[in-house]
Amino acid sequence: MDEAYIPVLADGQLPLAKTTLYLCPLGKKVRIELITFVNITLVNRTINLYLKRDGVNSRRIIPINLTLAAGGGTAYFNNIFSLESGDLIEGDASAAGVIDYTISGYERD
Repeated sequence: MDEAYIPVLADGQLPLAKTTLYLCPLGKKVRIELITFVNITLVNRTINLYLKRDGVNSRRIIPINLTLAAGGGTAYFNNIFSLESGDLIEGDASAAGVIDYTISGYERD
């Protein structure tokens, strides 16, 4: 595995309601290395990010309603956490389709 290259596992735009952004595949373990968010509008927006390990309870992994400035972005990186088979990363924003995201890391058996 080339450590200089971190594969993108998921990308898209945050929805208005909490939705699964990435599901750790069955039989895999995943090391999340980088999560980025970019506000593509000219208005401040808020985002939320959650980790769901037990299939029932979502736990916040960034501050509640984190504000992204108009046209701004943020990144969380450097081996943030590991996922086990079936674990989820979920997210939402104050408006649908205005926050781009990428989730990058390494899947292994």
